[in-house]
Amino acid sequence: MTAFDDIKNAKHIVIQTDNLSFANANVLYSYVLTLHKKVSLVATEQIDEKFSFLSWFSHVRETVSKQADCTIEAKPDATELYFALKEEGVPVNQKMATALFGALLEFTQGFSNAKCTATAFGVAAELIELKADHLTCKEFLQRREPLSLFRLKSILYKKMLQSDNAQVVNMYISDEDLESSGASLKDAEKVMREVLKMVHVKEVRLCKSDENNKILKSIKEI
Repeated sequence: MTAFDDIKNAKHIVIQTDNLSFANANVLYSYVLTLHKKVSLVATEQIDEKFSFLSWFSHVRETVSKQADCTIEAKPDATELYFALKEEGVPVNQKMATALFGALLEFTQGFSNAKCTATAFGVAAELIELKADHLTCKEFLQRREPLSLFRLKSILYKKMLQSDNAQVVNMYISDEDLESSGASLKDAEKVMREVLKMVHVKEVRLCKSDENNKILKSIKEI
């Protein structure tokens, strides 16, 4: 039984989501509304403000309704959801197209990672034809960064060291750094991905300087 079958057979659907899948969750929410069914959007973490341009951002809840008889877990793959909608014959309206384009931007990290295939570009073109507000997606998801992130960048850049013939960059962070910048470890990962673009660098490690330089995360060149 597919998720679409579950939705069709249910009276009250809960769509469970996180930041990675939130844009796609908006698509599913819109779809359920077209079926005139009751639907709830439940987040397992606080949803980033950057997604506030999406239609159902203000409808997010933190708890699951006990009356729901179906729970669907949203996934981050925008191309997979788009083709599933097409296979089901679901008309993609402008709200859905915009959310799908936003999901595609997130999934491919702005059309820059290995998930950015010819298929992804093809889907992007089709979504723009469906009136996706791609400029708003780019504005909110790629051009708006909080002051806390810039503070964190300054801290991390000062402390980073290269090793292994400049192929590895070690970045150091502490609880004090996070508190003083107002940023999060998720923000630190964004900085890591920027540093991975440096010439010759193939790996970036984030180390906890106040915990014996324990490696919190490592990302490598694909």
